Amino acid sequence: MLKILPKNQVWFRAGLLFKPRWIHVFFFSLLLNSTLSYGQSVTITGNIVDASGDPIPGVNVIEAGTTNGTVTDLDGDFSFDVSSADVSITVSFIGFSSQTIPLNGRTNVSIVLEEDTRSLDEVVVVGYGTQRKSDLTGAISSIKTEEIVRLPVANVTQSLQGRVSGVQVTSASGRPGEGTTIRIRGVGTLNNANPLFVVDGMLLDDIDFINPNDVESMEVLKDASATAIYGSRGANGVVIVTTKQGSFEGKTTFSVDAYSGIQDVPDRISLVNARQFAELANELEQNVGNEPLYNPSEFGVGTDWQDVIFRTAPINSVNLAASGGTTNTSFNISMNYFNQQGVIRESEFERLTLRFNNQYRASEAIKFGHNFSLIYSNSQNEPGGVVANAYRAFPIFTPQNPDGSFTNTSPVGNPAAQFEFNANNDNNAYRAVGNFFVDVDFLEHFTFRSSYGVDLGFNDSRVFTPVFFVSPQQQVIENSISRVNSQTRNWLWENTVNYSNQWDKHRLDVLAGFTSQEFVFEQLEGGRRNLPGEDPALWYLNAGELTTQTNANFARDWSMASYLFRVNYVFNDKYLFTGTVRRDGSSRFGRENRYGTFPSLAAGWRIIEEGFLRDQNVLSDLKLRASWGIIGNDKIGEYEGRPVVTGNTNAVFGVNESLIYGAAITRLANPFIQWEETVQSGIGIELGMFEDKLRAEVDYYYRRTNDILVGVPIPAYVGASNFPVVNAASVENKGFDITLDWRDRVGEVSYNFGIVASTVNNRVLDLGEGNEAIFAGAVGVGGLLGSRTIVGESIGHFFGYQTAGIFQNQAQIEASPTRGPEVPGDLIFVDTNGDGVVNTNDRVILGSPIPSLIFGFNLGFEVKGFDMRADFNGTYGNKIYNAKKQVRFNTYNFETSFLDRWTGEGTSNTEPRITNGGHNYEVSDRFIEDGSFLRLRNVQVGYSFPRGMLSRFKVNNFRVYLSGTNVFTLTKFTGYTPEIGGGNVLGTGFDSAIYPLARTFNLGISANF
Repeated sequence: MLKILPKNQVWFRAGLLFKPRWIHVFFFSLLLNSTLSYGQSVTITGNIVDASGDPIPGVNVIEAGTTNGTVTDLDGDFSFDVSSADVSITVSFIGFSSQTIPLNGRTNVSIVLEEDTRSLDEVVVVGYGTQRKSDLTGAISSIKTEEIVRLPVANVTQSLQGRVSGVQVTSASGRPGEGTTIRIRGVGTLNNANPLFVVDGMLLDDIDFINPNDVESMEVLKDASATAIYGSRGANGVVIVTTKQGSFEGKTTFSVDAYSGIQDVPDRISLVNARQFAELANELEQNVGNEPLYNPSEFGVGTDWQDVIFRTAPINSVNLAASGGTTNTSFNISMNYFNQQGVIRESEFERLTLRFNNQYRASEAIKFGHNFSLIYSNSQNEPGGVVANAYRAFPIFTPQNPDGSFTNTSPVGNPAAQFEFNANNDNNAYRAVGNFFVDVDFLEHFTFRSSYGVDLGFNDSRVFTPVFFVSPQQQVIENSISRVNSQTRNWLWENTVNYSNQWDKHRLDVLAGFTSQEFVFEQLEGGRRNLPGEDPALWYLNAGELTTQTNANFARDWSMASYLFRVNYVFNDKYLFTGTVRRDGSSRFGRENRYGTFPSLAAGWRIIEEGFLRDQNVLSDLKLRASWGIIGNDKIGEYEGRPVVTGNTNAVFGVNESLIYGAAITRLANPFIQWEETVQSGIGIELGMFEDKLRAEVDYYYRRTNDILVGVPIPAYVGASNFPVVNAASVENKGFDITLDWRDRVGEVSYNFGIVASTVNNRVLDLGEGNEAIFAGAVGVGGLLGSRTIVGESIGHFFGYQTAGIFQNQAQIEASPTRGPEVPGDLIFVDTNGDGVVNTNDRVILGSPIPSLIFGFNLGFEVKGFDMRADFNGTYGNKIYNAKKQVRFNTYNFETSFLDRWTGEGTSNTEPRITNGGHNYEVSDRFIEDGSFLRLRNVQVGYSFPRGMLSRFKVNNFRVYLSGTNVFTLTKFTGYTPEIGGGNVLGTGFDSAIYPLARTFNLGISANF
């Protein structure tokens, strides 16, 4: 990974920090030129810049084979005399790869220096500090700001998709502002499997609020060595976000980044038209002994209700930033406005973000500052169930009658009417996130850091429903108003001492610290009906009738205290060692098991530094590393270790039958529950070849989580509303993470190609006594459950009947095992256990929503100001449950797959006869589809105007670009998107008519001056 240092750091490596650069340029030029004399000479000129187009002053430019040369000035320009226009010149500068360039008769040249990653080692962010990448013993992946800002999305986590090995990112839905589901190296718990997020040192549960333009880098910590410093918070992996900072004595620069685009739904579900619907509906009635309802010849194409709810929608973003500093102050401030209207009508998300990152020097030893964001967002969601209604509504209906009234589309609601009467919802969110810190250097090698962070949030939601009548099933006879206010208060205080020293062949870094954190959430709800009118000025609770009032108020909190210690030791740049231990105490557990201790060890061997590899020119890097560690997890309910008393459990007692108000323990607790523990080990190799043009990393990991907290069934007569939680289950994940990257330059063309791939093998090892299986994923009629978790298989796999075609006649039914009562045209369920009957014992595993392979690849090039980049991502081996097709409480519209139904012997062996329920709608592989896909996630083409042209306008760079996101998806899945996210690990992968993922095309600009 190339990394361009800020100019002040480049000069530091050249030994010129804090000294007037022009003096060095002058004297160095004078020294060189004073030794030269020529007979016949040619004057050559040129300009030298880095990969970002910034000029590099102080570069040595020498005629090859001589001492004749010069250095570049502050603008990267040079001019000197050489003996001939056919000689070669050699350019060199500390931190960059030297180049020898034949002039071939040219007298003016432009040169781009590439950073030398061997001499200028990349620095990556780790927990509570930074490390040289060459010193890392843990599995850490990093992406930089240029990769992050290319995607026009509200949620910065989407930039990780297909870019980091071992990480699966799925969008919960395509709703504007919606979050993502992130899984790092599989699913290691039956509870909350989300990773920890760390933003400039502040520990958070989400980063939905972050403006992508503010991010300098994102690091993903994947193994125990990397995550152990966060203890229990890092059991599911850690995502560290570092925002942009200013620089002391840095020149003030301003930047503008903006784009505007349009969105649409790239793939729609194939539904039958009006004539086909009439035919199928008639056939359905005949199959149950009724008369046909329609004359199909009276209908044509009819209404595709997807056209009614979907739209082409705009998306816009504007970002303004300023960065710089003085001798004792540095700053980076930014403002971003993001607005995304949804591809479903009446859905929208807008966000305004202000960020203030400042640092101050009180003295040479004391520095303090803050990283703070203020966020306001407003969201409006589409009416509930409108996607499902558009999927099910009859195409023979029109949205409105000739008189303008809405059509009765029973048995489902009219989607067009939903937008009219159920779209008055509005949610305003206010959030302040950041920290204040002070760094004190003392005793030469010690640094003390104290940081106090806060995450304060307030949400205000209001929903108004007017009086309306569309049909008996779609009406409201009393208007209503409901309000929900919630607040979160999260504070984190961390104090660390760091010792860092280097001597002879030794490099030592020691960290010790204490942290404490508290999280409080409270919600207040209220509602009333029968407001005197529908004017928004009356949308307040007091405007409704007092007798219709409802209210609720609840809160929850938890806290944690931790001690941490880490040592990093490097000997002779060859042998690396990391040891970490963290002790966490969580209020979620009882006093007996409140604290847990979590250690990790890791070692590395930089083989490339050994003598036997010095005299070769193929390998540029070779490192072997291994790690082991134990990490805890407490992501369960706040009060699982304490019994909960519920009020309003009233009863009538006594001769007079008096109502007695009471309370009772309705939620049982287990005070002896303790930490889940994840034991993780791994081995990895890092490889560089051909002067680091090729970089590769391969890791094998094994993750086993023990003592998983899970509810154990108890008899119903106990009267508890829950199963008490115990430490019972165990889960393992294992697989490979692979990263390959090739970067090179041919002439004026620089290009790159990269691949990331991860395998995941997930298996449950134990569920505890009383839990032979855990069922989840309610689908179909009667609350059927489509997923199961058992020992020996993956978490949340699909479970039901295996089919073997369609019964063609009665004789075939009589000769086969049946579930009963089948008729010709029904599905054949396989008698898997061979006992001659088909019952629930014949259900089998139908696939898993967990992919066996997660992959992504990217390619790009730059030439003469033009650049292009394309990113692909996908999965293989996962299944999706088409729940929307299975759920039929009544006659609904049909997917076109129903056209292949059985209508008589020999007509079909894949799609059964038309029915609305019963046998053919049991949980079976009829509704299981292949979820594998390949998607062009993003493609972008840009042009950067020449710096010479821009300099007259005092602009450093100006770039315009066109981009497309989610351009196309190759998949066999018949729904809107094969990305089916969700936080419930026991019941994921169910498509119940989710909000589609939008395709986006943008035009944007990026400039700084």
